[in-house]
Amino acid sequence: MSEQPILILTLRRTGGTDFTTALVKLSSFPAVEHEPFNRRRKLSAISESFAQHSDPERLRAEIDAALDQSPNIKHCVEVQPIAITRALIDVAQARGYYIIVLTRRNEAKRIGSLLLAQATGAWGPAGADRVYPRILDGTLRPAPIDLSRLANRVHADFAALGQTLTLLRNRGIDWDWIVFEEIYLSERSSAEQVAAIARRAGIQAMPDDPRLTVFAKSKGQNSAAIASYVPNFAEAMARLETLCAT
Repeated sequence: MSEQPILILTLRRTGGTDFTTALVKLSSFPAVEHEPFNRRRKLSAISESFAQHSDPERLRAEIDAALDQSPNIKHCVEVQPIAITRALIDVAQARGYYIIVLTRRNEAKRIGSLLLAQATGAWGPAGADRVYPRILDGTLRPAPIDLSRLANRVHADFAALGQTLTLLRNRGIDWDWIVFEEIYLSERSSAEQVAAIARRAGIQAMPDDPRLTVFAKSKGQNSAAIASYVPNFAEAMARLETLCAT
């Protein structure tokens, strides 16, 4: 089986950064900045241009040109218009990508993590190291959670994921569904599971591969340490548990 480049379709706060970093380290295909179509990122000119011209054929052609070297990509489906996800899937399918959908079983916790990141401005361990001490000593006061927007956030994320799955199904794509909890909260090591996923994409990898030490070195963000300092967060989580009931 020949190696395939990888497209990871996911939602924010789903463990996609470490997961993608590990797979990219194993892959012989080039890397590109995570979520490259987002604002001020590598391929943001494509999404910004599409916002002006709204031409799906031009969008697909521009994405196809950007993927000329088949870079591995992580794409958050709820951030960009569905047209960009559609074009990305079409180009990836044509170019023989191995497509992964990465989700989180506990959506309330995922969205709660997103709300904390937005309220504090800390989007990863480095940001937490910089921001959390200031929150704990009272020199920085996080913004309150806007409870009125919770339902819209949940519905928008569910809609984006549902549309993405429909696009994959309608194209007959044999995609790999990976769940956050099975990678990060399982009795099996994250490295063992990612190595198995890599092999399904044609990458020769074993759990003891030194390129998988990203999981051993990752200390997480420990958002729980400052959750009680964010106004409305407890109420937001209570509402999310209902909105995201499984």
